[in-house]
Amino acid sequence: MPEEKVSSVLDKVVIVLSAGLMPGPAANIASCIAAGLAASSANQTGRSLVDATGLKSVAPSHLPIAILRAESVAMSTLMKQLAGGAVMDGGILSLFPAYAQAIHEWGEYRHRHSQSAHADELMLGIGLAGPKRWVNRMTGSLPLWC
Repeated sequence: MPEEKVSSVLDKVVIVLSAGLMPGPAANIASCIAAGLAASSANQTGRSLVDATGLKSVAPSHLPIAILRAESVAMSTLMKQLAGGAVMDGGILSLFPAYAQAIHEWGEYRHRHSQSAHADELMLGIGLAGPKRWVNRMTGSLPLWC
């Protein structure tokens, strides 16, 4: 089977998590952000795979996903840059504001999201996917989550 062509517009994915998160919430927030980024660009993930025995599965992201850590000041600065127009054409942004932890219904979350100015909200996670140069410019000095 020939390899599918993938748009080079998305060549880097980074998820920035708030430095104070415990491992369980951090994993949950990162997975929610990754799912949002993947859903926004279906040709980037979930490609069908079949192993030698016929077991069918879907591929994880073919792009590495870096999980970075940001202290509250760095997270706030990043959010203000993004809200100020730093999301480049072709870039994808996924947000996990602190208020999302208490919401379990999509309609309620969507309503709250539409009523919020996210540059001023406490962010627990920010996901970026797009051209490597843009993603690096936004997150380049942040350390890995570890």
